[in-house]
Amino acid sequence: MGLSHHQWIAVRTTACVTLAATAMSFTLIWVWMQIDPVMTIHRAYLAATIIPLMISPVCSMVIQRAHVQVRELSDENQYLANHDELTGLSNRRAFFTRAKVLQANAEPGRQVFACAIADIDDFKRICEADSKGTGDFAVRQVGQLFQKAMQSGDLVARLDGNRFAFLINSSDEQEIMRAVERLRGAATSKPLVNPKTGRAIGNPTLSIGIVMSILAEGAGELMAHAEKAMAASSREGGDRVTFYSDTEHAATTSGWMIYRP
Repeated sequence: MGLSHHQWIAVRTTACVTLAATAMSFTLIWVWMQIDPVMTIHRAYLAATIIPLMISPVCSMVIQRAHVQVRELSDENQYLANHDELTGLSNRRAFFTRAKVLQANAEPGRQVFACAIADIDDFKRICEADSKGTGDFAVRQVGQLFQKAMQSGDLVARLDGNRFAFLINSSDEQEIMRAVERLRGAATSKPLVNPKTGRAIGNPTLSIGIVMSILAEGAGELMAHAEKAMAASSREGGDRVTFYSDTEHAATTSGWMIYRP
């Protein structure tokens, strides 16, 4: 098994420090021999061996500790740059990056995935139903339920406020509909309860908009289409899903609509 990138850095650092310590020790011993005529060759070799063994481990440990701290800070910054602080889900930046990659790898004119945006219905009422912080609690709970309901290869992200976005990696419309229904069921499966008072607030419902990737040329347009469909769901009272489409399709299930631009 080969060494990892960080292990190679550790090996190179240790080797460089040892060589530097050896060179430094020989220099110091040479100066010492010029000053002290009693210094013998045997003592010089002994000192040249002992000094690097004393210096290099300490220097290597200091350098490696600094390297680990820098690496951990870099990893933490990378995580924060791509994740939502409140829910731990992917954020808008990570969502756009993933959508761009999926679209870039798709064959022209071929449907490869769906984008969905969901808004928690009556969020203002939820926030005002009890005490300060209830809105954050609701967003966190719904986000966790989404995470558990997502299948491998799909992505859920929190965009902002009470809005979530999903990338469903499928070209089959029926499979996409089933995935969205799982998300709707997950959100309503657990009632919102005020964490401080224990008072039940109710089960959250969602207004969802869906667009197929083939109907958009870029991630920005994809999001815009999904948001228009989501707005249509919200205007109809919420607790429903709207497809952004200009053709008939399988969305005949109760609580589903079609948005035609």
